Amino acid sequence: MRDRRKELLELLDRSGASLFTLLTRLTLREDAAEELMQELFLKLSNSRGFEKSISPDAYARRTAINLAFDWRRKFRQKDKAQNFAYEVVSNDSSPLSKIIRTEELEEMLDAIEKLNENGRQMIIMRYIQQQSYEDIAEQIGKTTHQVRALCSKAMTCLRDKMVTVSKKISDKET
Repeated sequence: MRDRRKELLELLDRSGASLFTLLTRLTLREDAAEELMQELFLKLSNSRGFEKSISPDAYARRTAINLAFDWRRKFRQKDKAQNFAYEVVSNDSSPLSKIIRTEELEEMLDAIEKLNENGRQMIIMRYIQQQSYEDIAEQIGKTTHQVRALCSKAMTCLRDKMVTVSKKISDKET
C-alpha cells in the first residue's frame, strides 16, 4: 500500500498540473476539474489496473479523459433537467463571444466524445494538450509516422461528426 501511495504522490507531482489542465479543458469548468482531480486520485488509489500498468502517466491520463466525458454526460442530463447556466473558462470579455465560444466548444467536445477511445485520445493529446507527435509516440509505444496517421484518421472522423452535428442543427432551425 505504501508503494502505491508513493507512486500516486509522484504522479501528482509529475503530472498533476497537466491532468488538471486537461480536465479543465474537457469540462470547461475549473470547479468540475477540481472535483474530478479528487475523484481521479481516489480511482487510481483503488485501481488494480493502475498498479499493473506499464505507464502510470498514460493510465492516469486515460482515466482522467474517461472521467471528464462521464462528467459531461451526467452534467448534460442535469443541465437539461435544471436549465442550469455556467460560465466557460475564457479570456474574452464580450458576452456574445463567450456564448458563441461556449456553443462551439460544446459541439466540438460532443463530437470528440462520439469518437472511439483511440481517436478520442489522439485528438485530446495532439490538439487539446498540444503534444508533439514524438511525445505521443513515446507515450503510446508507436512510431511517429503511426501517430501522424492515427491523428489524421481521428481528425477525419471528427470532421465527419462535426458535419453531422451541423446538419442536425440546421435541420432544427428550418
